[in-house]
Amino acid sequence: MVAIAGGSVYLHRTGLGSSVLKDPVLLASWVITVAFILAQLALAWMQRPFTVNRRQQAELDRLYVTVVIPCYNEDPKILDRTILSLMRQTRLPNHVEVVDDGSSVDYSEIRDYWLLNRPDGVRFTWVRQKNAGKKHAQAVTFTTDAKAHIFVTIDSDSALDRKAIDEGLKPFADPRVVSVAGLETAINIDRNLLTRAIGHRSIVFQLFAMSAQSVARGNVLINPGAFSLYWAPLIRKIVPAYLGETFFGVPVTLGDDTALTMYALLHGRAVHQPTAVSMPVYPETLTHHLRQWTRWMRASTIRMLWRTRYLPILSYGWLFTFYTIGSFLTSVAMTLVIPLAWPSTESLLIASLAAMIIWPWAIAVRLATIHRTDQSLGNRLIGVALLPLAALWYLVVLRQIRFYGIATCWRQGWVTRQQVEVRLDGAGEPAGAAGPEEDGAAGHEHLIPEVTPARPRPRQERYVAYGDRYHDRGPGGRRPALAGLAAGAIGRSDRPGHDSYAWPDGYGGLHG
Repeated sequence: MVAIAGGSVYLHRTGLGSSVLKDPVLLASWVITVAFILAQLALAWMQRPFTVNRRQQAELDRLYVTVVIPCYNEDPKILDRTILSLMRQTRLPNHVEVVDDGSSVDYSEIRDYWLLNRPDGVRFTWVRQKNAGKKHAQAVTFTTDAKAHIFVTIDSDSALDRKAIDEGLKPFADPRVVSVAGLETAINIDRNLLTRAIGHRSIVFQLFAMSAQSVARGNVLINPGAFSLYWAPLIRKIVPAYLGETFFGVPVTLGDDTALTMYALLHGRAVHQPTAVSMPVYPETLTHHLRQWTRWMRASTIRMLWRTRYLPILSYGWLFTFYTIGSFLTSVAMTLVIPLAWPSTESLLIASLAAMIIWPWAIAVRLATIHRTDQSLGNRLIGVALLPLAALWYLVVLRQIRFYGIATCWRQGWVTRQQVEVRLDGAGEPAGAAGPEEDGAAGHEHLIPEVTPARPRPRQERYVAYGDRYHDRGPGGRRPALAGLAAGAIGRSDRPGHDSYAWPDGYGGLHG
C-alpha cells in the first residue's frame, strides 16, 4: 500500500498525475486499478487456513479418497518419490492409481515394488495405455473408480508434504466447496538462478492472487496440477465435456487443470488451502522452462476466453480475468508509448522501473508465512531479491512467448516430456531436503522437506493390488460401479446443503 501511495505521489509531482486528474477516463481507470489492487492485498492477508471441529473431522475421515497420477516419461526415481510421499501421509488415501500414458521409460521395478509394498488399507493400481494425453490419462481413473468421494490430482513429479491430504480435505467440510487448490513450492527451488527466480515468483503469485481469489467467495481460477482435490461426483459428470473440449474445431488437450477448475467454479466454490503443500520439480534448464511457458500460454489464451464467456459477470473470477486482460494490454501499450513519445515519457519509464522493483518485494512479505526445513533464511532472502529480476525476465522474454502462445493457441501438442528432462540423480538432480526418509522402490534414501505454512479411451493394461495379491485385469478392465453414486444430475445438488443445480439444456462442454 505504501508502494502504491508513493508511486501515485511521484507521478503527480512529475506532471503525469495532474494529467490523469484532468482526464475523466484516465482518472476512472486509475481509481479502479488502484482499488482492485488494494482489494487483492487486503483479501490475500485475510486468508486463514481452513480448520474443522471434531465432528467435521470424523465426517472427512469417512470420505473415500482416490489419487490419480498421470505419468509420461517421468524419471523413475522422481515418480517413486511421488508415490512414497503418498504412502507416508498422516491421512492415507484409500486408492492410488498411476496411469502410464505410453511412456518410453521402463517402470516395471517401481510398479512391482508398490504393488507388493503399499500400506495396509491403501489400494494401489497401475494402468498403462497408449499415449493419449494427460486428460485421457486422468479420465481412466475418473471413469473407473466408482467408490471415490474425492479425486486428488497430482503430477508425477510432485512430492507431497506429510499432512497434504489431511489439510486438503478440510475445506470440504463446507458443502459449498467443490475443489481445493494446494500450495505449490518447488522441491528444487535452490538448485540454480532459474529455479530460485521462478520458484519464488510462483509462491508469491499463489499467496497473493490465489489467496485473494479464495477469500473472495471461492473464486480460485487455477488449481495447480501439482496437487488439487475435487468433489468426485462433479468430476464424473463433466468427463465427457472435459475430454470433448474444442477450440474452433480443434480438440483442446492442454490446460487440463484450469479446465477442471473452470467446471468447479460453475458448480460451487473453488478455494485455496495454504497448508496443503506439494513440492513438484521445476525446470532446471532454460530450454525446458521456455517450452513449459509456451504450453502454459497456449492453454491460458483459451482459458481467458472461456472465463469471460462462462463465468458469471461481476463475479470475482470474471472481474479478475477482465482486470488481467486490461493490465496486459496496458503494459503492452506502455512499452510502445515510452520509446515513441520519448523524452516526455521519461518519468513514466522511471516509475515503471521503480514499480518493477518495489511491487514484487511489497507482495513478497507473505513469504514470511511459509517455512521449509531445507531452506535457510539466506536462501529465502536470495529468492526474494531475485523477484525484480523475475519481473524483468517476464517483461523482456516471457511476454514475447505469451504473444507467440496467443498466435499459436490452436497447437495443442505437449511440447515437453518427449524424454526424461529432469532426473533425481545425475544431470539436473533436484535439490534435496534436510534429512533422509524411507527407502522406496529405487532403493535410495528420499529427501522430502517439511513445509509449514502459517496457519473413447485407448487400450489399457491394468494391474491391481488389493489385499495381499495383484493380477492383470486385462485390456479395458472396469471396476464395478457403486449404485446411485453417479445417478441423476451431478453438481451442487449432490453435496449436502447445496442448492439444486443441473446442467443447462443441451450443455456439452467448453466449445468455441
